[in-house]
Amino acid sequence: MTLRRRAALALAAGAATGCATAQPVPAMPVGIDGAGLHQRAAAKGLAFGAAVSTRQLVDPAMESLIRAECGLLVAEYEMKWAELEPQAGDRRFRRADILVAFARRHGMALRGHTLVWHESEPAWLGGLDARATAAAMAVHVDATVRHWRGAIGTWDVVNEAVAPEDGRPDWLRRTPLLERLGPDHIALAFHLAHTADPAARLAYNDFGCEHATFWSRRRRVGVLALLRGLLRAGVPVHVLGMQAHLQAGQPFEAREWRGFLAEVAALGLTIEVTELDVNDAALPAAVAARDQAAAALVRRFLDATLAEPAVRAVVAWGLSDRDSWVRQGRLPEHRRRDGTQARPLPFDEALRRKPMWAAIAGALDAAPVRG
Repeated sequence: MTLRRRAALALAAGAATGCATAQPVPAMPVGIDGAGLHQRAAAKGLAFGAAVSTRQLVDPAMESLIRAECGLLVAEYEMKWAELEPQAGDRRFRRADILVAFARRHGMALRGHTLVWHESEPAWLGGLDARATAAAMAVHVDATVRHWRGAIGTWDVVNEAVAPEDGRPDWLRRTPLLERLGPDHIALAFHLAHTADPAARLAYNDFGCEHATFWSRRRRVGVLALLRGLLRAGVPVHVLGMQAHLQAGQPFEAREWRGFLAEVAALGLTIEVTELDVNDAALPAAVAARDQAAAALVRRFLDATLAEPAVRAVVAWGLSDRDSWVRQGRLPEHRRRDGTQARPLPFDEALRRKPMWAAIAGALDAAPVRG
């Protein structure tokens, strides 16, 4: 998550109609008493997991929390192109391999994130012409997927390719790869990944579709247009990843959201929530009230989302507030005017469960069982 991709959210926030009155969230939901989120998800045929970094694995308390709550892991940074290949041909898998080994050791599934994303391209790529750029992308996708062939169940092949605000009739984001290679590079990335690991499920991943705003509605139209075009062309797309960086203060309409998910499911795709957290900048300073409001938004979102049978996983973008990109406050829309720290995730900085944990647990407990 970086600066440019979130600038549009600041504009969208201006269209907010105000957050709904928060409903109390119980500290401990009914269901599997004492069970972690992964156990609750697994009981319904779902998976729950989180984004982690290798530095978290050397913290005994955090490592224990990850094992207790997660059955699915995704590398927050270590599998992005600029991290894997900082110089042309210099591939560095070691840090990400640590995470893969940890997941194997503890029987956890893995998502690969992400092969093609305009904000994770290595700097050296900018000096190449179109032919060399295409060759570099092909080698990167092939080498990366083959390196973890059989270890990673789902890959985010292309990330955030839709941007209606960029004004293209095909709804696509104007990126360096698009300008040099054209729209076909998206399909090519999926074909390359499928060839490198035919057993892996391949996902298109995007953000900003969840709220009942004009901005989000346009994004949903763009995402559906991209998916339909890829599928008509026989591109091996299997999963839609919805990031779910929820924005407190923006409206959320369950019926509208469920209609979108049903359209995706009708395409034959499964759906995963891939980066769940809450930007609480619009919420009160008082911690108790803020946590309840954030938890209520998460519960409304997950109840609506998990009612769709095609949804098969929920991944939070971290577990503890202390590690969240939202708390880093690099984006203007994440900075609270009262100077207090953001509280975007289910555990606080001391790794204690928050009302958001109870909201996620309650939604998992209430979800229909998958086949």
